[in-house]
Amino acid sequence: MKPLVSIVVPVYNVEDYLAKCLETLSRQAYEGIEIIIVDDGSTDGSGRICDEFAKNEPRVRVFHKKNGGLSSARNFGIKKAKGEFVCLVDSDDYVKEKFVEEMVKMALTNEVDVVVCGYNDVIPEEGLLSGEEATVRLLVGQENIDIIAWNKMYRLGLFKDIDYPEGSNYEDNLTTYKLLSKAKRVAYAAKSLYCYIERAGSITKKDKKLERLKSRERAAAEAKEYFKDKKELEEAAEIAMLTAKLAFVDFAVSGDVEKKYIDYGVTWIKKYKKRLLKNKYLTKKLKLYIYLVTHLNAKLYIGFRKIRHE
Repeated sequence: MKPLVSIVVPVYNVEDYLAKCLETLSRQAYEGIEIIIVDDGSTDGSGRICDEFAKNEPRVRVFHKKNGGLSSARNFGIKKAKGEFVCLVDSDDYVKEKFVEEMVKMALTNEVDVVVCGYNDVIPEEGLLSGEEATVRLLVGQENIDIIAWNKMYRLGLFKDIDYPEGSNYEDNLTTYKLLSKAKRVAYAAKSLYCYIERAGSITKKDKKLERLKSRERAAAEAKEYFKDKKELEEAAEIAMLTAKLAFVDFAVSGDVEKKYIDYGVTWIKKYKKRLLKNKYLTKKLKLYIYLVTHLNAKLYIGFRKIRHE
């Protein structure tokens, strides 16, 4: 018997995009789905569109709740899910017809807990990793395809004791590493199955560069604490912190954040230089960056970054 897949769709003021999103879910080649729509207190016509859609699609359940943000809506929907697996689809995006079918096929064929697919023109290399290996890849590589929540299918049980942090933007940064670390195996499908739309009013489009940097730093710090009893993953989290601190310097050099963040990043790297140089996940490139940052008051690194930004 094929497993039921729950698709959770948080909705907030997306009336211009919502119908297309829901239509692509209704047209999935894989029939064993339930579509859980969480209207998070929309003030436009989104709630009405959800209710109208549900009248003609028996696999849909619609919930209307007080606005609490994306994390709140996701958590609410996940708790209502009845499937063996769950996918998270943002309501201003849409998916291809075989989005669920291909993910389920990968999951069952390879007996995995998480399946990762490509989106738009961003496509991973197909392969299988242990949950720990996938977590290291996320923390060390900081690749968007690993961090984001919506290009994945998860075994629902992974969410036991894990919620998306409410009241925080960039909640994927603070959650995905936990889910991957709980998985026994993770599969990467070299197929673009999700269509991400970057609209003008989206959180990621707004000019919140400093907030994004601080969220990345917070994620690395929380991951280091979360994995304090797992040396391999704790070391990977420390590399995530190194790249976060370097990002502060880079953004300050380019003028995207205040100049004081040059010292902010450089001071931390100097303080932990010896420990970082012993880290098994330190790449040759990062080792070079540490050298440039910690010599001649970081002038070498700053000069290098200025050339890159020109």
